[in-house]
Amino acid sequence: MRNVVFLLAVLLFPLPQAALAATPPETIYCNARIVTLDAAGTVAQAVAVAEGKFLAVGDNETIKALAGPATKIIDLGGRLATPGLIDAHSHPMETIYLKDAWVDCRYPGTPSIAKALANIAAWAAKTPKGQWIYVACVSASENKFAEKRLPTKTELDAAAPDNPLVLANGAHQVVINSAAIKVLGLVKGMARMAHGATVVLGPDKEPTGVVLDSQSDIPTNPTLANLTDAYTSGIQDLWNRNGFTSVLAITPAAALPVLQQIAATGAKPHLRYTVSVWTASNAQNMPEDLRPFAMPEGADPAWYRFAAIKDWVDGENDARSGYMCEHYLGHDPTDPPGGHGTLVTDQAGLDRFAAIAARNGVIPMMHCSGDEAMTMGLDASEKLLKSGQPAPLMRLEHFGMFQLKDGQLARAKALHARGLRISVQPIWLTELVKADFENMPAKLAASGFQFRSMVEAGLEPAASTDMTGIYLGNITPLKAMAACVTRESDAGVFEPEQALTVEQALRMWTTWAAASMGEAEVKGSIAPGKYADMTVFTDDLFAIPKERIKDAGIAMTIVGGDVVYTNN
Repeated sequence: MRNVVFLLAVLLFPLPQAALAATPPETIYCNARIVTLDAAGTVAQAVAVAEGKFLAVGDNETIKALAGPATKIIDLGGRLATPGLIDAHSHPMETIYLKDAWVDCRYPGTPSIAKALANIAAWAAKTPKGQWIYVACVSASENKFAEKRLPTKTELDAAAPDNPLVLANGAHQVVINSAAIKVLGLVKGMARMAHGATVVLGPDKEPTGVVLDSQSDIPTNPTLANLTDAYTSGIQDLWNRNGFTSVLAITPAAALPVLQQIAATGAKPHLRYTVSVWTASNAQNMPEDLRPFAMPEGADPAWYRFAAIKDWVDGENDARSGYMCEHYLGHDPTDPPGGHGTLVTDQAGLDRFAAIAARNGVIPMMHCSGDEAMTMGLDASEKLLKSGQPAPLMRLEHFGMFQLKDGQLARAKALHARGLRISVQPIWLTELVKADFENMPAKLAASGFQFRSMVEAGLEPAASTDMTGIYLGNITPLKAMAACVTRESDAGVFEPEQALTVEQALRMWTTWAAASMGEAEVKGSIAPGKYADMTVFTDDLFAIPKERIKDAGIAMTIVGGDVVYTNN
């Protein structure tokens, strides 16, 4: 049967048997259980690789017969191999640059504000006056701190009086000290910054130090050397170690020239970069012509490709800034005005953003955390399609992660047939369910993370890490897959009827991720003619108890036919 599958594959792709015989593969990977995730559901034993692509897929005997005298044969020891994992929404530059720049005050290593302030004071003592200090905080919910709150501006002033300081509670909420307020030019009554950040004011209209969705308004100041190192080594090393072969790299426009220069050299990295650019959180001053964001002429699109632009509609629900129809529960001093979260981009701005993307032939990626923000994203997608100039794809980021309102799944299903894709972050199931119930009405919180409903609606959700370097552990895809299959959350087993199969969980990181980037023809499954990207696991995820999936590991990562990571 496997020989028949192999012969059918040869007939379906432009590589006739004679050509295969005349072109011996450079490498053969054999003696594996290769779950190809192709349309036929092929499970193979071996693959042949030439010029960075799969040449043939089949059983050991058939594929080994293709070997020439120079063919390298690599025995995978009976392990499970799948298409290379794809991270469909991430911030790799920030992750690598900031991993050494952060003062680590993350929970559970830092269980209290008192400990956080001690860590900050120790860092400030060795930092030159006036130099920015960045602090990674509890991530997700301040209730994890013993004091059940975040540090105040006054407390941060005492810990670091001579340095502008940013304490990040996740990616959408920060607390800054008085020195930072002065450097940023925040004054009494100023509730918004230039690129959409919300400045939370006290009763006296003075800045409290809390700023929401400040990605474009607070500097991180990486050097050219920092950026070059991130793109040429740091990012690849971290993502390859976790089994990733491709990443959709959400990249600040200011950092893009470095990646363009690297692409122009022709250097072949160990990770495929599909690039999404953001100019400002609220799409302010976004140019009408996006061609300057393209990779330079001569850059190989197999490795470097500009494909999307990103806009933030709202904040994030765990920071109480996701834009919701209902009020958040209670009141917190860090809340934005109104109690519904933060609207970073209004509907008119979002419609314009999507239209610019469409005219330039790139994907509009719309960050929509809260249910009201998701409604706006669906509205913008429908309006774009009615305009007669749809984008190649449209994407809603974080769709349904925290809640789903009645009718939104049906609307998304109808739009999916016309090019809408969604990205989800399954690892948050292990981190943010408790925070949802702390922040939102129970019925609304219970409607989040409905992965099976999304799959059964045909939405083909693309999984991602949304790695920023702030959260602990969320780059680990196996823990995310395990959460999808077991529904284990930080609040216990959550909505077990929403559990996925192992194959569905894998597709989120492979076939569906590739489709969400407009790259299903070249990656996401194992078939002749596609990029020779594979992830090899230490354990067979289909055979071990589902509770053990989170403890499995990556044995090998293969990109373009080359081994770029091995655990031995």
